Amino acid sequence: MSGRLQRLRDLATERDLDGILITHPSNRFYLSGYSGEDAPPNESAGVLLIGSSDALLYTGATNVAWAQAEARAYTAKAWTRPWAAFLVQVFRDLGWKRIGFEDEALLYATYRDLTSGLDGQADLVPLGFAVDQLRSVKEPVELEALARAISITDEAYLAATNKLEVGTTERDLARRIERELRDRGAEREAFPAIVAAGPHAARPHHALTDRPIEPGEPVIIDMGAHVDGYNGDLTRTTWVGEPTEDLRRVYASVEAAQRAALGAIRHGVPAKDVDAAARSVLEEAGLGDAFTHGVGHGLGVRVHEAPSAGKMSEDILQAGEVLTVEPGAYLPEWGGVRIEDVVVVEADGYRLLTRAPKHTMAHQNGGNAT
Repeated sequence: MSGRLQRLRDLATERDLDGILITHPSNRFYLSGYSGEDAPPNESAGVLLIGSSDALLYTGATNVAWAQAEARAYTAKAWTRPWAAFLVQVFRDLGWKRIGFEDEALLYATYRDLTSGLDGQADLVPLGFAVDQLRSVKEPVELEALARAISITDEAYLAATNKLEVGTTERDLARRIERELRDRGAEREAFPAIVAAGPHAARPHHALTDRPIEPGEPVIIDMGAHVDGYNGDLTRTTWVGEPTEDLRRVYASVEAAQRAALGAIRHGVPAKDVDAAARSVLEEAGLGDAFTHGVGHGLGVRVHEAPSAGKMSEDILQAGEVLTVEPGAYLPEWGGVRIEDVVVVEADGYRLLTRAPKHTMAHQNGGNAT
């Protein structure tokens, strides 16, 4: 964690800050290793205070031993409630006058109480997404954790869809997915699995139902394992029996769009160009209006993080960033297709982390095709 702490301290120096208050749970984990989880919206598992020589973690008394075991670079101490008033006194004891804070990860009520308590004797300086951006380029240890999460995700997908049968419900398949993830070493799901069959596949995100899978229709499966604080993310569109002609056509177009997007990836490329490469293929196929989201997003401690690869993105891809590539086409009343893989951006291209096969031809009796 020492390199991460130093980069945060460098940020403090650049912004002329005495220290930085970390309240975002993802950044708290990234910077300390402490895996306590908040209960949104207003139950925090702890905060970090990081200065030029200070690395402090404050949490509830029942969490201190846990925090100290995981956040070895920090001094873990118990706070008293209300913790905003407690922190005001800590700021005074430390002599901090300019305090950076994550304005995207602090409740208004907490900000109000902090500023009221400081009473003009110190300033809270908003940092926007500057701390989040520290997580964008992944370290080797992070890439190893991501590779483990993705490998478990791939294996669980294959096991869960093996001999998939007509009549299996969305909910039953989702339960099977969760079981297979855990059986292979996932601590939990990265997010609740999406299983969207038939017309439900026209929804990029979908709440599970008891609808049974029918022959030849699209079934979108979006799933991921959470391992060692990092997340897998995989989407496949599958079917049972012979696909309809519409499914063949839409699938082929989405697969071509993904190939185009992958071909655009390399260090220094505007992320929106990756989206544009996929979008142009779908537009030529008459499916431009059916592609309703960006082509990808960063993946790491969070399932969605920097960089963003959408039409409006201002991000420039950097070597070492991890990106999902997931074009889709969604047609109301019929269904949809989405294909998602995860890559590491490299100087002259990308490295594929996903290994789960794609269904590029019809398969019988639920067998997997590559």
